[in-house]
Amino acid sequence: MPDAPTPMTRIDRLRIVLPGGDVDHSRKVAKLVAAGLANAGALPQAGDIPTLRVTLTADHRADPETLARLIVAATLRDLARTP
Repeated sequence: MPDAPTPMTRIDRLRIVLPGGDVDHSRKVAKLVAAGLANAGALPQAGDIPTLRVTLTADHRADPETLARLIVAATLRDLARTP
């Protein structure tokens, strides 16, 4: 008997606004955030969360990896609070 499929969380749209950054920097942050969320393994498996807004303050000189880690951590923290 085949294993039952694992429920998946789907993110329909992810919008990241990084004021003052260039396009390549922002694109790299977005890709790292998407990968971080995909690898988190802690996303809710069911439910509809229409909008989740995460705001954080970071140094504008922060590297993409640091920004992505901060965004992923804040997103997971807020998702954990969502009923």
